Amino acid sequence: MRTARDKRLINGMITATAGVLAIVVLSIWQYRRIQDTGLTIRHTNQVLFNTDEVLSEVMQYQLNVKNFLLTGDSAVVGQGSDTWRVPSSIAALKTLTADNPGQQLHIDTLSRYAEKDRAVLAEAVRLRRSGNITGMSSLMAVEATTGYFNQIQAIIGRMQSEERQLLDLRRQANQHKAFQLQCVLWSLIAAVVILALVIFRWAQLDLHREKIAREQLDRFNQELEREVQLKTASLQASEDKYKTLFYKSPLPKWIYDEMTLQFLEVNEAAIRLYGYSQEQFQQMTIMDIRPEEDKPRLVADVEEVRRHPGIYMEGQWRHTKQGGETIDVDIIAHPIDFDGRKARMVVANDITEQNRYEREMRRLNNDLGRRADELAASNAELERFAYIASHDLQEPLRMVSSFLQLLQKKYSGQMDAKADQYIHYAVDGAERMKALIMDLLEYSRVGTAREGFGWVDTAEVMSEVGEIFREKIVTARARIEIGELPKVWGDKIQLAQLLQNLVSNALKYHSDRSPVIRIRAEGEDGHWLFSVQDNGIGIDPLFFDKIFIIFQRLHNRNDYSGTGIGLAVCKKIVERHGGKIWVESDQRSGSTFFFTINKKS
Repeated sequence: MRTARDKRLINGMITATAGVLAIVVLSIWQYRRIQDTGLTIRHTNQVLFNTDEVLSEVMQYQLNVKNFLLTGDSAVVGQGSDTWRVPSSIAALKTLTADNPGQQLHIDTLSRYAEKDRAVLAEAVRLRRSGNITGMSSLMAVEATTGYFNQIQAIIGRMQSEERQLLDLRRQANQHKAFQLQCVLWSLIAAVVILALVIFRWAQLDLHREKIAREQLDRFNQELEREVQLKTASLQASEDKYKTLFYKSPLPKWIYDEMTLQFLEVNEAAIRLYGYSQEQFQQMTIMDIRPEEDKPRLVADVEEVRRHPGIYMEGQWRHTKQGGETIDVDIIAHPIDFDGRKARMVVANDITEQNRYEREMRRLNNDLGRRADELAASNAELERFAYIASHDLQEPLRMVSSFLQLLQKKYSGQMDAKADQYIHYAVDGAERMKALIMDLLEYSRVGTAREGFGWVDTAEVMSEVGEIFREKIVTARARIEIGELPKVWGDKIQLAQLLQNLVSNALKYHSDRSPVIRIRAEGEDGHWLFSVQDNGIGIDPLFFDKIFIIFQRLHNRNDYSGTGIGLAVCKKIVERHGGKIWVESDQRSGSTFFFTINKKS
């Protein structure tokens, strides 16, 4: 009886030991598989999710801004910061890859390019809202050549490529660990075999130990089962996020087999854009959505992918929709493993309207350039006409003026008062016509060429102007206050004429008070700001623009002499030096004329 009991006990112990070995082996094997897939796939999918999210938000923001630039509808761009969520997505991506210095550098570069891209688009929105279509067009032309968005795509592509390389390294590490676990497992098996032999010899003494071991094994199995359930749930959540990113993406996406080129999966955005159903797509290949003339290029592209399976591809293509319409798309494609098959995921961005808009912008820019050339030629022709006309008029006018003066000198007092008055009017009119022609000739000489430019000491120029007006200054008891004046790059003769005209006006249009004239200059970003301030009679704000128009006068010539061309000459000189001129004034405290002269770059 004792022998039979011992035999059953021994058989039971052997069976139990074999079961324990099987459970341990299977548990460790299963744990290794879950750990390998769970940790690496979850982390990689999360990084890919975040990078695609950043790219999607940048694309969406660009689409919103460009739609606004095309339509002027402010609803598509919101309030700026409401639609720009890229920094928070980049921050999440940076936190996720905190243990990867290489990815951190990519993210810093990505953040800079994203901010530059946003700054360009924000400036374009501002110009569009202010009605500056020319400025907006120029800015968007520069943005198209600068390519911040292409840089963003390239950086994200490199990040995804590096993440996949990291995934391969992790798998190799897991395989190495699995090998170590197998060694440990075989060692454990050997130990269990030895233990079984010991149990075989000492079975009756170790029944209690066997019971304790089974209880421990049950607890271990329960804990392992709970951990498996947690890992499975986490893996499922990761897969759900990936599916949401794929199927609910606002950009068309699809997955195709690298060998057969057949569509395997297509998201909702692709179905809406191309007009095919999910079932129709899965019966087609990527060749079916290409125009016939583009298929040779696609064949070459496919061969390149097959020669370099891990290559990251991007570029512009033409696609055909179900109704036969051809659209332009931006394509980004990268390799993935799909149910054990070598496949590639493609993200498409419809840029048909963008290309049409860019072509229209180029056409408009060409038209504007042509019209600017025509206007420049017309202005040059007008200046030549003014010069020739004023020059040719001088000779007959000089003859008329000379004979009228002789007539006045010889017969003055010999005729009645009415005749003397008529002669005076004729002489005065001829003199005013002569002054007008001379001023017109002077105005026409202010050209646009920059051959006479050089370094000009404006303090020296102002000193010369003071000498010219010394007698008038003394007569009017005027006080001239000159601040520190800079050296500028310009035409010395014309700058002297500019300051002379402004000081002359300040002396001419003085009030009952003794004239006080202040000349100042200060450096600003890219230019010098000059000011000529007086305490004269001032100017009504209604006439601020009128005074710079040629031959425009605000006063009767009997009260103040002049032809009304001085400030027009000033404006032309300032514009020739790349600056602008304006006035601030009231009729109580006088006027201040401001003008800018560009600094030499």
